[in-house]
Amino acid sequence: MAKITVYIPEPKEEYDVSNQRQVLEALDTVKNQLNFSFQQDLKNEQDAFNYFLS
Repeated sequence: MAKITVYIPEPKEEYDVSNQRQVLEALDTVKNQLNFSFQQDLKNEQDAFNYFLS
């Protein structure tokens, strides 16, 4: 199971470009962490299956 820890900043009341960039960067970090951990989970599952067969 994936465990991610990312801080996503609260949006400001008025539009601010730098705040939007921070939010987008945080969401991109979440996406990358989920993709990486999913790939690791698949590898661990395959390793366990191969061990079982040997």
